Amino acid sequence: MNFTAMAADKVMQDLVDCLLAEHFFGTEPLNLVAPSASADQPFTGLSAGQRVWEWPCGPQSCIVIALRPGITQQWEKVPGTPVWARQSEQLTELSPEAFTTQVLGEMTERYPDNEKGFALFLDVLRTSVRQTELSLSHGVDSERLLEKGNADFFLTMEQWASLRDRPYHPLAKAKQGLSDREYQQYQAEFARPVALHWVAVDRTLLQCGDGVTDLAQSYPAQYLLPALLQADLQQELQQRGIAQSHVALPVHPWQFEHVLQAQLGDAFARGDCQRLDFKDGDFFATSSLRSMTPCFNSADYLKLPMAIYSLGASRYLPAVKMINGGLSEALLRQALGKDQTLQQSLHLCDETKWWAFMPPDATLFDEAPRHLSAMVRGYPPALLADPDTRLVPMAALGTPLPGSNRHFFDDWMAYRQLPASAASVMTLFRELCHSFFDINLRMLRIGMLGEVHGQNAVLVWKAGHAQGLLLRDHDSLRIYVPWLERNGLADPAYRLKKGHANTLYHDRPEDLLFWLQTLGIQVNLRAIIDTLAEVYALPATRLWKAMGEVLNELIDTIEFDAETRTMIKHQLFEAPHWPQKLLLTPMIERAGGPGSMPFGKGQVVNPFHRLDHDA
Repeated sequence: MNFTAMAADKVMQDLVDCLLAEHFFGTEPLNLVAPSASADQPFTGLSAGQRVWEWPCGPQSCIVIALRPGITQQWEKVPGTPVWARQSEQLTELSPEAFTTQVLGEMTERYPDNEKGFALFLDVLRTSVRQTELSLSHGVDSERLLEKGNADFFLTMEQWASLRDRPYHPLAKAKQGLSDREYQQYQAEFARPVALHWVAVDRTLLQCGDGVTDLAQSYPAQYLLPALLQADLQQELQQRGIAQSHVALPVHPWQFEHVLQAQLGDAFARGDCQRLDFKDGDFFATSSLRSMTPCFNSADYLKLPMAIYSLGASRYLPAVKMINGGLSEALLRQALGKDQTLQQSLHLCDETKWWAFMPPDATLFDEAPRHLSAMVRGYPPALLADPDTRLVPMAALGTPLPGSNRHFFDDWMAYRQLPASAASVMTLFRELCHSFFDINLRMLRIGMLGEVHGQNAVLVWKAGHAQGLLLRDHDSLRIYVPWLERNGLADPAYRLKKGHANTLYHDRPEDLLFWLQTLGIQVNLRAIIDTLAEVYALPATRLWKAMGEVLNELIDTIEFDAETRTMIKHQLFEAPHWPQKLLLTPMIERAGGPGSMPFGKGQVVNPFHRLDHDA
């Protein structure tokens, strides 16, 4: 396989589709023409309903793209077709970089004085194509999945999920700051062990989570290292004479090498922080790169700051995020008592054990301290210990394996002794949708929604059935306070920076539903639909209709009041448009800089209105 061409094709598909969905080329109808049979026709084999779009870019020149009606947007690029530049009837096939250079060159009036934003965008795009190519060229071992133990199975599915990262985002694979060697060493799909560094931090300068009640009894190594390695680490602390005064925090080797001195050099010079020699233990990246497995059989995993740029944001780990995550987790655990189904089907990681460097003169919103911290994420031990249970990051279900028609549904059908048929795929997909939406709609009814894209939402698969969901990354729980209070729950009082927009609180229930429509359906379930359609040769429309039927049935049967039920049905099925989370235009406009992932809201067509079109 030509992985260079495959990577460019994947990135180009997402790039064109994303720009079209975000109305980057304007809101006027596109200049579309029917395919012709003439000799200079740039595309062959286009089917009925597909069109050729010509976008003018300069005198006697245009960009020519084959489009088809989409389900989640009006028009989308016909998969597998090239993008052409036409100059005086001469056709040249464009790479993603060449296409973007031409497009941005025509947008200087709309984005005046934004050379920095354009340059950053092109740099991230180049990185995304290159790193996509590296990932595609490496095969994830997907054989005999259910014969693996729980921890090995979970890690394999995390590696599978990492192959795509965030679906439909052309820049998702870009991890800026990593060389090719570092990318292959640290990215999950390559399955390479990582030796962490350790830094001793003055215990009086640590802020800790509610799960850390006594630093003498609750420290990172206790959860992350077996007894023999703990003893080796403790011995070094004793030899340095700091065993009583300092606590050892793990640090990602990339962060250790590239970031600590620049951000925290003064703290090291003072002795508040000390680099240790200890580096034993094999850790493995999961699909989020800085979240890692323990180095022995344990339900406690690790999350670290790693100041690479991904999705337009630096991936540090500030105490304020973990404080807010703790507030969310407490709220989630209270919510379990409000709904019997949630009590049985919604599982939560314990994210209360964390340690963050916090000098006395620092605030929660300072830059430097957020680069030295650690969280131990506790997975429910009963789930990892149950031989009939497997944990499946939903992103793995929405990620095709390059050059393969392998999917977890193959193992699922075999386990259930179902025939390997379209009907069986539809049966399992309906079960998956029922579990996913039953949990999310019940959370919505209480006044909350998790960030349920495919990386955070983990399917709990038990004895061949979709038993429920496991949620992680609680710091992104979205809430609508009036519904919380109506259900006997209180505003968690998140710590927020004054004057800065936040995406945790919402003024209307429709704004809370936004997260289910965007991350839950447009990203997570849509990726699963498209992957199932590709692997099992099913019409995507059939899967969308099945999902709509499951949604409708659940909205009718869950105990919503009449007003809320009407609102949800209107927003999901009747409104002509759905909201969408903008990805590329905010990034171009912000032109880089610190902060969380660039954010904006737009509108796209209602996918349930589009099901008469074949996708």
